[in-house]
Amino acid sequence: MQGHGVLMLAAVGVIAAFVPIVVIVTLLQRRGRLGDPERRLPFASYGPVLAGTLTGGAAAVHLGLIGQHALLTLGSTGASAALAGTAATGGLVGAAVFVCSVGAGSAHFATLDASIGGFLPLGVASLGLAPVHAVWAIPRLWRRAAGALAGMAVTVTVLAVGLAPIVAGVSGAAAAPGAATTVSLGYSDVLGVILEAALVLVFALLVLRRPQALLARLELRVADAWVGTGLGVVAVAIFSLVALFAGHAVH
Repeated sequence: MQGHGVLMLAAVGVIAAFVPIVVIVTLLQRRGRLGDPERRLPFASYGPVLAGTLTGGAAAVHLGLIGQHALLTLGSTGASAALAGTAATGGLVGAAVFVCSVGAGSAHFATLDASIGGFLPLGVASLGLAPVHAVWAIPRLWRRAAGALAGMAVTVTVLAVGLAPIVAGVSGAAAAPGAATTVSLGYSDVLGVILEAALVLVFALLVLRRPQALLARLELRVADAWVGTGLGVVAVAIFSLVALFAGHAVH
């Protein structure tokens, strides 16, 4: 299926989820599970759930991209071993190729070359940040200012590591040593950046309480807050799953 078709199905899935979410919230409200129906919730009450959801989606995309690199570089180890002369050395070269590929973003390399050695630190940083990034998918960590600040620091670092190869101009399809590549962002890359950018806005609303005009508009009746939050969670989940299972086909 073409990439645009996959995205259209994902969008339809998000729209279709609206009806059951409204039905569930309405039933909970009628049974008194949500309290006073006229009660209004500030953004600080449900914002951490959105922050955790955005972080979880971005972390899933991050881990998915690392998995894609691993699969694409597994086949290169044999060629690297032949060039290196021994299986042991070839394994080390294959591991280095993998880490460099992770650091280089969308570019995948068949063998290790001095021209991509500079991406090794970025690859190490990306691998190390992946589990830390995933921890902040827990909404409770975003409820206190200290936790939100730490989560934002991780988010900014992950975003910087992800954007570095794009700024450097290394992206695109599989590349041979020394071959030039063209800048071409895949769906997973774009989605990761969008989720991280949305998280910056949520952080500003939660901790900095800016912009105040938007913050005031986000003080919603309890049912509206539940519906909006549920729809946000479902949307992030659906588009993240698309990135994990069909991201290589979506451009």
